[in-house]
Amino acid sequence: MLNRSKLLDALVRGWAINGLAIIQNGFPLFVYQTNQNSVIGTGEQRPNATGVTPVLPGSPQERLNNYINSDAFTLAPAFTFGNVSRNIGYRGPGMSNFDLSLFKTVRIAERFRVELRGEALNGFNTPLFANPNTLFGSSNFGRLVYQTNTPREMQLGLRLKF
Repeated sequence: MLNRSKLLDALVRGWAINGLAIIQNGFPLFVYQTNQNSVIGTGEQRPNATGVTPVLPGSPQERLNNYINSDAFTLAPAFTFGNVSRNIGYRGPGMSNFDLSLFKTVRIAERFRVELRGEALNGFNTPLFANPNTLFGSSNFGRLVYQTNTPREMQLGLRLKF
């Protein structure tokens, strides 16, 4: 059928679709407090756990200002060590990135071809947030304060092959 119509052949033949997906978990979270009340000689220490889970439901976008449940921690009393473990068994926001491209190759003559290219980096415009602030007692504790990736970037290109 494509051999009978040059217009149909030009519209249908020569397409290529490419995609790249990166999906991964977030990094472990380490909650700490400034060391203003113990004599261990370090600049920071761990707070105490209250027994409440630090995990809150919802997507990172829904929890921008409250990614970690602050009710799960209290400041360690003077001259004591905090009892929170090294990491709290909770991870920061994960990563989900999709790069997409669409190519169309058109033959101009026997030796010459033109490739039209359309590419989208971060094609679905998904934000990637850095780990939340984990300094307990800070005004930004548990907040996702910045994004580490760029918004969607699109580019068009034309390539002559001979």
